[in-house]
Amino acid sequence: MLILLVVVAAPMAYADHSPTHSRWSIEAGDADGETEVLVVKDNGRLNIPLFIVNENFISITIEFEYTAPFEATIIAPESLTIQGSSSQEIMVMLSEIDPFEHTAGSTGEFEVVGTVTSRQGLPVSVPGDSDSSTIDIEVPSIHYLEVDLKGPSNTIQAGQTSTLEVSLSNSGNVAEQASRVTVSSNCPLLTFTEKSPKITDQTMATGATLVSEISFEVAADQISTACNVVVEVLFTWSDDSQSYSDSVRVNVAEMAEEEEEEGLTVTESLPAPGALSGILVALLAAIVRRSE
Repeated sequence: MLILLVVVAAPMAYADHSPTHSRWSIEAGDADGETEVLVVKDNGRLNIPLFIVNENFISITIEFEYTAPFEATIIAPESLTIQGSSSQEIMVMLSEIDPFEHTAGSTGEFEVVGTVTSRQGLPVSVPGDSDSSTIDIEVPSIHYLEVDLKGPSNTIQAGQTSTLEVSLSNSGNVAEQASRVTVSSNCPLLTFTEKSPKITDQTMATGATLVSEISFEVAADQISTACNVVVEVLFTWSDDSQSYSDSVRVNVAEMAEEEEEEGLTVTESLPAPGALSGILVALLAAIVRRSE
């Protein structure tokens, strides 16, 4: 009886089909399990590698189920047959994630669940032999800023003052604050004031727009010309910096001469018509006498 028990028990111990002892695994993101977060690209796409290891001596077929955050579209294999004592990498592609709809740094969980449906080509009779893996997906910081500069629509006379309107819009997914604002022109006789605190002193939330005015004065001896004015706004981040600019043309007219010589008039005296006639008669009489 003892010998019979040993013989019967041996095949049961050798069998490796139990869902409680599957001897296979799935890992998302890194074969060593060290990657904890994957960052979505600016175009809303991301590739997630999956590593499947089969320590069984026989082949197994695995069916996969996926869940992804941020309403991503998933393109990935539905199933995989992997040979015994081997490993294999497959790729999951996420797309159509809109980073602008989510705050920079937001995270969501990607999960893959694999279930063994057959061994060595034979369907599994007992369900439940499954493994799963998760990894965090992070939305990147996207800097999307626009500068819009508007100048006076009318011509500015030399010696007068006027203003520029500069608008700064934040269409990215992270709050921004400008580091520096510079104003320049190809007309050296234009003088700008440094009054733009709304741009450099305030933090812009996503979707916000800041508007500020910059005053300028045209020197009295500026000749008539079209001046090109440029506003440049610099942003500095921990890993990068970027400047954004816009330009506008300002038409300047030189000061009129009558304004320069105000109060000065020049006149010439001419003889009256009657006096002029008398002079002509006298000259004619003198000529007649000389001829006699």
